[in-house]
Amino acid sequence: MIDTHAHLVTADTVKYPPAPPSGTLNPGDLDDPMTLERLIAEMDATGVDKAVLVQRGSIYGFDSSYVCDSAARFPGRLAAVASIDATAPDCADKVRYWVEERGAAGIRMMELIKGMDISWLDSPLARQAWAKAAELDAPVAVHFFPWNRREGLTRLAAILAEVPKLTVVIDHFAAIKSDAGAPDHGVDELLEQVAAFDGATIKFTTIPLGRLEAAGIDFRPVVKRVAQLFGPARMMWGSDITQSAGSYAHMVALGNAAVEGFDAAAREQILHGTAARVYGKGWN
Repeated sequence: MIDTHAHLVTADTVKYPPAPPSGTLNPGDLDDPMTLERLIAEMDATGVDKAVLVQRGSIYGFDSSYVCDSAARFPGRLAAVASIDATAPDCADKVRYWVEERGAAGIRMMELIKGMDISWLDSPLARQAWAKAAELDAPVAVHFFPWNRREGLTRLAAILAEVPKLTVVIDHFAAIKSDAGAPDHGVDELLEQVAAFDGATIKFTTIPLGRLEAAGIDFRPVVKRVAQLFGPARMMWGSDITQSAGSYAHMVALGNAAVEGFDAAAREQILHGTAARVYGKGWN
């Protein structure tokens, strides 16, 4: 089992100073942190073999030193995904820096301050970052919220059409309205448009699964419906530990429960194989 969405936080604010985009930390951000050492222990206890460390942008901004340093300490077990400010003039060089010099297995783009325009995704500057990622064969994770998913998915489809050989990981089921009910469970034409590209992979985490569980809704049909669109070979699971509430053991249990209705080969693909294909270079 590979956890493709683990956030780390450290109490060492001297070596890894917080740099939240909002200028201030949220209350409790550094309380009881999920450190590298703690995550490894949690993985050992729950049978998780490998993990992808995703930069916690709301705490560290675009300085991905902690996840990259942590992955370097366990090169056969951990890989890092670095956050990129695609509105910065040097964004393409930052892609190269984090991937080539710091060993990141991929990058991530998202809206770090609510309400900012979509230039972080597809401005001329951002397209330089996309092109550099494609050149380096570095997968790009993108995170959309309910308020920007329509514009984001529409523009992402255009990027996938224009930049060949891209591998894109869409976080958190692309913020579909997963409680919409049968038969589509929130899967819409926007997601179908992006799924038509072979380079698009989708990730599910505790964000959609936990929300459905709390509402008393069976999340397995939702996972099944998305799998009908992407196929198990383009789906992966991640915990979202630190960002989402709950224990790591519970998040792992949710991931396993989500694929109960699949055959053994599909379960292995979703919980391990897809992540190994997309991020495998990070463990070499």
